[in-house]
Order: sequence, then C-alpha cells, then structure tokens
Amino acid sequence: MSFGTLPNALVVIAVVVIVLARRLSWSELENSDTDVWRGPLVLMGVGVYQLYDRHTGMGFIDVVLLVIGAAVALIAGTASGRVAQVERRAGKVFFRLGMPGLGIMVAYLVIRLGLAGVGHLLGASMSGGPALMVSMGANLLTQSVVIQNKARREAEEYSTR
Repeated sequence: MSFGTLPNALVVIAVVVIVLARRLSWSELENSDTDVWRGPLVLMGVGVYQLYDRHTGMGFIDVVLLVIGAAVALIAGTASGRVAQVERRAGKVFFRLGMPGLGIMVAYLVIRLGLAGVGHLLGASMSGGPALMVSMGANLLTQSVVIQNKARREAEEYSTR
C-alpha cells in the first residue's frame, strides 16, 4: 500500500462508518434532501477527481473492474434502499436500514473489497482508493434515491387516507 492510498482508505472507512451509523438508526428525511445526498456526492466527486487525475494509465482490466464495481454498487444500493424501513411520525418521514439493509451493505463491502484485491493481483492501477470512493458513493446515492422514492410514495399514500 502506497502512502497515497492510505488517506483514501481512511476516508472511505470513515464515511462508511458514519453513514452506516446514521442509516441504522431512525433519521428524519428532510424536505431539502441535502443531508441524504451530500455525503455520497462528495465521496463520488473526490473519487472521480482522483480517477481523472490518473486516467492516462487506465487499461482494459481497470475499465472492466470499474464497470463491475459500479454494477455491484447499483444493485446493492437498490436492494438496501428497498429493504429500508420508512415511517411517518407526526407529519415527518423517518427512515433506517435495519438489519437486512446492514446485511446487504456488509455483503456489498466484502464483494467490493474482493474486487479491489482481484484488481491488485491482476495489476490494475485503478482498483484501489478512487474506484472504491466512486463505487461507495454510487451505492449510497442509489440507496438514497430508492429511500426517497419510497418515502414519497408513503407520504402520498398517507395523504390519501
């Protein structure tokens, strides 16, 4: 592990811990949605910036692993968003992942870290930190979109009662 990947790994770990802690407990889904979107977008932005900075050394294996990582992130984000619990309390919408969502997130992280390991063994230059950041950001953003859609449907259903 080079000195450059250590800060990336620490950022990814810190974001994962913070987001999981927040999403496992009941949180209000605010009307502005910025709280739900901000972290994933920042994570993706930093990852894309770092990938762009290194894009000249990108090979076929790098592209394949990035595509597989993105697909896994989108599938896991959709699945964890679908199993998330959404409740309406006193006119406000609250959500949490719960244990099924945690299981999906843990499985996603194991698969994603496995892809990074395979990439390292195959000599891919993009399988580490930046790719992990983009993948994790895409996962959390997808999860957020699914949860917000679920909350909107619940709010519409609640208003028609």
